[in-house]
Amino acid sequence: MRRKTLFTVIIILLIGYVAASPLHGEERKHSEYEVKAAFLYNIGKFIEWPDKAGKNREHLILGLLGNDHFEGYLDALQGKKLRGKKIVVKRTNYIHGAKNCDILFISASEKTRIDSILKELANKPILTVADTNSFAEKGVMINFYIDNNRIRFTINNEAAKRANLRIHSNLLTLGRIVSP
Repeated sequence: MRRKTLFTVIIILLIGYVAASPLHGEERKHSEYEVKAAFLYNIGKFIEWPDKAGKNREHLILGLLGNDHFEGYLDALQGKKLRGKKIVVKRTNYIHGAKNCDILFISASEKTRIDSILKELANKPILTVADTNSFAEKGVMINFYIDNNRIRFTINNEAAKRANLRIHSNLLTLGRIVSP
């Protein structure tokens, strides 16, 4: 099990590196949202949900709240297995449509509503993820940002704890920890 976790950490690091630099002999660069989709999938491997969360479902719901900039890359995750469950991708523009998600990406289009969104989701076992400046300080659990052409992330571990989610220490060492 520990060997598998170490392998996953290495994969996450490689994804960030590959996304930031062209592949040898290839013109193609991975798009920012292609890498973020891969991160969403891999980060889910380092999260422990409470036993009762989604227990009776056979799917893990990966939601997107707001505008979709993923260019279909989230759809590539549809049907893949994560934590023993098939991923179902769900898009919504309304918070009530996101309340049954396991992982929820909150788009920058929701910037004016972020406080009310987080209030609605408070203490629910939903891993919130975004890519908008200051969202982690407001209570989003994982927030992507660009640093030296690489995608990095901040972690609000206190927000995760309030939702009864446990972020594995391997992931905590890779992100920058912020406080609300």
